[in-house]
Amino acid sequence: MTNLESKVSGRKDNNLNIIRLLLALLVILSHSFPVALGAGGESRGEPLFAWTHGMASSGSIAVNSFFFISGFLVTASWLRSKSLLDYFAKRVLRIYPAFIVAMGFSAALIWLCCPGFRGAVVHPLNWVWVLLKDLLFLSSNSINWLGIFSGNPYSMVANASLWTIPMEFGCYLAVMVIGVFSLFKRRLLLLIPAVLYYQFYVMSAFHGRNGLDQAFVCFMVGAIFWLWQDKIPFSKYIAGSCLVILLAASQFEPWFIWAFPIAGGYCLLWLAYGPRLLFSNWAEKTDLSYGTYLYAFPIQQLLAMSMALRHPLYIFVVATPITLGLAWFSWNLVEKRFLAMKNRIGKPFGTSKTAGFEGESSDILQFNKSIKVNSVDRC
Repeated sequence: MTNLESKVSGRKDNNLNIIRLLLALLVILSHSFPVALGAGGESRGEPLFAWTHGMASSGSIAVNSFFFISGFLVTASWLRSKSLLDYFAKRVLRIYPAFIVAMGFSAALIWLCCPGFRGAVVHPLNWVWVLLKDLLFLSSNSINWLGIFSGNPYSMVANASLWTIPMEFGCYLAVMVIGVFSLFKRRLLLLIPAVLYYQFYVMSAFHGRNGLDQAFVCFMVGAIFWLWQDKIPFSKYIAGSCLVILLAASQFEPWFIWAFPIAGGYCLLWLAYGPRLLFSNWAEKTDLSYGTYLYAFPIQQLLAMSMALRHPLYIFVVATPITLGLAWFSWNLVEKRFLAMKNRIGKPFGTSKTAGFEGESSDILQFNKSIKVNSVDRC
């Protein structure tokens, strides 16, 4: 049976970018309900929230899928980086520039469109200071403030998507720490604590603490999938079985919560490296997923200022093309330009010697060279 390593290394293209774009569109769909109906709006017709009896929504499934894919690809990014500085620069260039521009867009939008916010900011310089700290620490306190979209059903929030960005960067740093201490050399030493943490995650779900560190768990599982790719079979029958498990688990709380990181992750990889999806060739050159994720919520909030558009379907249909347009500008004017800088930063100082794991480091390094930049460095 074909394993995951041979399937991935034998492909010069994949469906990852189009999958991430579809996941970003799922986030827009999920957020359309609270934006139009107020906090808790997911419980009033959000498709996957209803299907899973409240265990997950389109947005949570999309975010957790993002983290799984990120764990898979960022681990690869560390292993193929020439140095620690090379890896860190790529992570910073991927996440910071577009985030800074999107935060500036959100800040300008609320300043122009939210008079209640301008009235609530007694000392504008204090708010500017909070904004600057947000730009440094990837937070969003300055755009989640009293008076922001005060007339909307979901008020005081300009961009509810940004809470995942510092968590994502924290996962990048965790991979860096693991790599610096050469732990990728001994993948079994990483598998054991990962299994123990997953067991803790499952027990927490069964004790009612649903979603405990779910995004981090998905990132961790994605990283483990990369490290053990040579031992993981790649089969449509296994993917079909995982899908059946997910469909069955979605009807029994909390089974879906603990099944998704592994079963859902396997399905994602099968979609990524299985048959080519429609528009996947186009997505190889134009990655709109990050920009879509960054800009969707403020556009949805802007639309919700109109009473005529306060319906989840209207918000989704109108916000999607506008957001995709902004995402196109973000990719072409910001993200792609900064990603092009990554090859100018970071001279080798030996990190690549410690990146692989014992007995397989040469295979992994050879495998890493076969991966397209689109798949790894754009994650």
